[in-house]
Amino acid sequence: MAKLKNEGLCTLCQKIVPYQSILKHIKGHDPSSTKEEPSSEKEKIFLIKVFQGPYFWLYIEINGNATLNDLDTFLRDIWLECCGHMSQFTINGDHYESHGPGLNKKIHQTLNENSSFSYCYDFGSSTYLGGKVLASRPGKLPKTLRLIARNTLPEDVVCRTCGEAATVICCLCSDLSCEKCRKNHECQEDDMMSPVVNSPRMGVCGYTGEAW
Repeated sequence: MAKLKNEGLCTLCQKIVPYQSILKHIKGHDPSSTKEEPSSEKEKIFLIKVFQGPYFWLYIEINGNATLNDLDTFLRDIWLECCGHMSQFTINGDHYESHGPGLNKKIHQTLNENSSFSYCYDFGSSTYLGGKVLASRPGKLPKTLRLIARNTLPEDVVCRTCGEAATVICCLCSDLSCEKCRKNHECQEDDMMSPVVNSPRMGVCGYTGEAW
């Protein structure tokens, strides 16, 4: 079986880049091309990778003075939000839950270069993510954070019946279907079909797509 392509879009130059080259590609961009605000020597920008498995991944830059709540909001908007579920970061054994004071912690207070963390959205039908700080540099982004790169939709998101591009996923059995084959899907629950989206929460708890 041929290995699936693993690639994504660099938002800095709009090029599609293989995953194995994406970090080198990102670091090859000149940071001075970013319109950054004046900052003190103590202020930093963190480069963070967030992922689930090998094919869903995001690279973001975030100000060190941003909070875990800012990162939580971003992840909900781009990948996760469906019903306002609770979420939680776990960093060095400490838990920081949404709707609590822990998410007011600043990035530079909880993470440093090479830090790893885990994240859970929804304590019922949970979606788990991993995260890692890859680098940091002096500076301050004009906005709290920015998306640097994101995976493209994995190649295996195809109709399980005919092999054509899938458009919906069954929330009951997780089978993928195209528009032609969905009417013959064995679960016979059309209202349980959710759209195919570029997110690890696809097909879970009625998730229908990103707000970002």
